[in-house]
Amino acid sequence: MTVDQRDHVGLKYLGRLSDADLRTLVHAESVSPDQTADRIAVLRRSPGLVLDILDRPDTSAALLRLVSGPGPRQFTLISPFLLFAAAIHRTAVDLSSRSYAPERAIGRLRVPLFDAAILSGYLDDAANRLFLIELLSGFARTSAGVTLAATPTGLRRRRWNSLDAVSLARLLVDTDPAHRPEVWRRLADLALFMAGVFPDAAHAAFHRVDLTRLARAGGLQSARVDDLESFGPAWYRLAAVHDPSELPDTADRFHQARRVLNAATDRYLFPVTAEWFAPPG
Repeated sequence: MTVDQRDHVGLKYLGRLSDADLRTLVHAESVSPDQTADRIAVLRRSPGLVLDILDRPDTSAALLRLVSGPGPRQFTLISPFLLFAAAIHRTAVDLSSRSYAPERAIGRLRVPLFDAAILSGYLDDAANRLFLIELLSGFARTSAGVTLAATPTGLRRRRWNSLDAVSLARLLVDTDPAHRPEVWRRLADLALFMAGVFPDAAHAAFHRVDLTRLARAGGLQSARVDDLESFGPAWYRLAAVHDPSELPDTADRFHQARRVLNAATDRYLFPVTAEWFAPPG
């Protein structure tokens, strides 16, 4: 990735990091308090440096200790985006030096899969790191609501929840075609999030529903979908077909993204999942 490309992605990081995040980031880099303002100014001039700083194991470890170390957890010091950035960047460093990564099997059982080089290659692209960080950040706060749709017998109320695939899929019936890619994208993101962060709970919740009806409601009438790793890519492809701004290769990299999220959750995010995420089901 060129310097210009790293600066482009780094600029997106800066757009999501608060002033408090930046102060915490440079302090984790062991910058003295009297140099903090100057260091932040340098980051704003050269946004790609944000990626370089997060790639340093000592820096990402210092950030992760704020929420997983001994003593009171200092959640108020950093945003979800910075926490997840530290976890994803630290996972990238880990995978770059290993030949295998653990794969979840039954319950707490982990088996080694020798695909760390493939996962590391996926994370070499800074845009993929940003995608995973934004995905996690988007589920740090759940949302819910009610839609109203006119029917021959009056208004119909339809409740939805951002962690309920069934209620989201039903929204497609009442959603204007121009906005359906947003629903498909959210459904795909939800499938990836569930499979990556809460695979055990997600598996149980997912198979309590009628998968054929979910596929039909989600616009997948002709697709063979029987688990999250088939639903998720199918929804990403639907979003990409109907909205050119969506990245079509997200569907093709779903498995790698899921494996990275599993690794990051097991190693770095497990202490905070119960407090920052609402598990599915």
